[in-house]
Amino acid sequence: MEKHQGSEIPAQAPEDRHELDDQDGIVDATVDHWRTVWSDRSRTGELIAQGPSFVLWHSDTNGFDDPGVFYPIDAIDQLIPTERTRQMLRETLAAIDHARDLAVVLVLKDQAVARAQLGVIPKTAERKPQTWFEMTKIRKSSVTDKAWITLRANSVLSKEGESGAEGYLDEYYGVGSVMFDLGHRQQVADVGWDQIGGNAFAGGEVTQYSWPDREESVDVDLAKSSGSLTHSEVGQGKQLVSLRVPFTNLDLTLRIQARLKPANPKAAIPAAERVEPEKITTYYRAGDWGSHRGNAVGTGLVIEQTFDSAAPTEWHLHQDFVISLGLQRQGDVWLRPSEGFQEVVRLVRDEDGSPIRMDVRVEHLRDYLKARGLYLLISSFRSRRQIVADASHIKWASAVVEELQGEDKWQGVNHAIHEGGKPFGSSMGVLHVSRTDIDEDDEVPVLGPPDEESIVSKSWSIQHTGRKLYDLNGYLWKTEVVEPGRVSERVQGEQPLTKVDFAVDGSGERLSGDELEHSGRWLWFRPNVTALLGSYRGSSLSWYTRDTGRIGISAEHSVHFGLNDLGLINVYAKDIGLLPSWQQRVWAGANLVPDGGLSAELRASQANANPASTKAPEMQLRPVYEALNASFHRLTGNQLFGAHHALDEIFRRIHRFRALEKAGVLELAKDLARVTVESLDGEALSAIAPTPQGMKSGSVKHLEAALQKGCTLEQARALTKVLVGINELRQADAHLPSSAFAQAFDLVGVDQKAEPVMQGRQMLESLVESLDEMGKVLSQIPRKGK
Repeated sequence: MEKHQGSEIPAQAPEDRHELDDQDGIVDATVDHWRTVWSDRSRTGELIAQGPSFVLWHSDTNGFDDPGVFYPIDAIDQLIPTERTRQMLRETLAAIDHARDLAVVLVLKDQAVARAQLGVIPKTAERKPQTWFEMTKIRKSSVTDKAWITLRANSVLSKEGESGAEGYLDEYYGVGSVMFDLGHRQQVADVGWDQIGGNAFAGGEVTQYSWPDREESVDVDLAKSSGSLTHSEVGQGKQLVSLRVPFTNLDLTLRIQARLKPANPKAAIPAAERVEPEKITTYYRAGDWGSHRGNAVGTGLVIEQTFDSAAPTEWHLHQDFVISLGLQRQGDVWLRPSEGFQEVVRLVRDEDGSPIRMDVRVEHLRDYLKARGLYLLISSFRSRRQIVADASHIKWASAVVEELQGEDKWQGVNHAIHEGGKPFGSSMGVLHVSRTDIDEDDEVPVLGPPDEESIVSKSWSIQHTGRKLYDLNGYLWKTEVVEPGRVSERVQGEQPLTKVDFAVDGSGERLSGDELEHSGRWLWFRPNVTALLGSYRGSSLSWYTRDTGRIGISAEHSVHFGLNDLGLINVYAKDIGLLPSWQQRVWAGANLVPDGGLSAELRASQANANPASTKAPEMQLRPVYEALNASFHRLTGNQLFGAHHALDEIFRRIHRFRALEKAGVLELAKDLARVTVESLDGEALSAIAPTPQGMKSGSVKHLEAALQKGCTLEQARALTKVLVGINELRQADAHLPSSAFAQAFDLVGVDQKAEPVMQGRQMLESLVESLDEMGKVLSQIPRKGK
């Protein structure tokens, strides 16, 4: 407790030093007695709601039976005597962090002269329950149940307070992982956190020593995948070499162990020669696991690169994993473009930008492991720690408890410590050693061999002090295995185990994706499949005719489609059968039995070899829009529709498949209004016609007045009524009555009884026709000055 002493009640301080010491002892005892109570109460909802608070405790009225009362800062003038103490308390309350510290005013009236003392104590963090340290839920979890798993982690999940002080809390999470050949399980059965937890897989040189055999021998072994190049010096430069071909099943190892034989075969080999060790220096490639178990050599997927503090540490994903799965790094995520830019690996950094965790999507990892004939060993360590003044809520049978379950180990520790972190009741021995044979006036001092005269030493012990606290810890070590997948669809192109099937006729007959490749049928899909496909980054949509086009998750895997009279999508079955199986699953979710017949324009193209000559309004809208702007620019020097920073993005969203339901029709109208009605340039229109009385500049009425310079009022209204209807539909949030909706649909030329997708097409067609006619009218208006 930091104490601010003041002579407060009355304003005369005691002169007796013993009396001051007694009062300091009362303060310390009071703080120790009530510290936990004050801290716990300070965290109640009532006190948090009243804002910054302080505790007022009177020795005569409260004693050790009542911890005093919490008061808000506004009560200082009414409760605290003398301006000096009031000012000290205000300054203290302004300086402390009320989430972590608490101000206490103790009024001591037990002595001849009453005094007030002010202090600040740290608030105790809410005591974590025993279950938090025991991590029961985490111990029961398994990587087999997760869609994402962590390949590497070195993360402080939370940290509060100062180490060794009451309220200190921290949680750490670390993960290491390494891949091994499926046949090497026995050799690495005991590998855990100690061997791979901190392994950076950065490669480099490692030197080991071993004792050679007594007889000369030469061994050449052919084994599986050892993964390194080793060089050993034996005797006078004799070598041992092993060479691994990375990511293959081939490993060529040459071991040469030589020992000079005596001239007399029966003569004993000198003892000194028998104990000479062999020096073996191994050069590991980046990614290799640097601890051999027989011929089992592991590979790490996450490689750490350090720069001797000159630059932040970086984590790299193994190149074979990246290239085999076709991943592209964008910032701190690795995406798979051929799978709709799906996120496969993600790197998490702390607030300083240092890497702390790398996660991978399990299905892609298992696909890779299957292709390489490997499995992944994951070892993790998690610790949870808190220092408290009262550990009565912990009911462990002893100071250290331990539980083992398979390869996993949990340990709970409850140790008493002195404030500051030293074991409670412990002491420390100190040994001080100095030299006496160097004088301060020696210009070139030289230390000689140490002896009794030149060495002086002394020793003493220090007894640790400080109030008693409890250091609570929970530790968990887990070792888990990620098995390879049963098939490798992505890396090796193997066929999936489960088939995706599709309805091919009205009877409910279904064919698998493989069978579709040999089928001369068409399939029917709900139009909402376009939203599913469009949700993938890199998706594509283009148009051939009014009702046919091409769509897919990517341009590489897109299919020719057609729309029938019900707005359903038709695709030739073989085209779906040729898609990757994961994309077939996306399409299968929208598949239904045939209904409404085959798209007439798709049949004309794929069966009759006579493509329709119609055009999709989606293809015509932007060219007509730009042509109208150009005509207006030739007339006035300005564009009719002002520029918009999101214009390209809005036009990409404008297509009939925005109208998958009634609300979608209104959303489409909203985007059409943004690029037309809301973008009309009033100043440019004023160059042709003044703003009509009572109307807003740049309104549809203003456009109507400008068009009358080249046509009649009735013709101008016929051209602008589509914009009026679109603008009314975009304001549907105002809950237009049904009659107003009907009128708006009539203005736009949309059949209210048609399916939403068909309504979207009709809206686009009406707008294209209207804008095109406007351009023709404007082209007939003479330019000023001519």
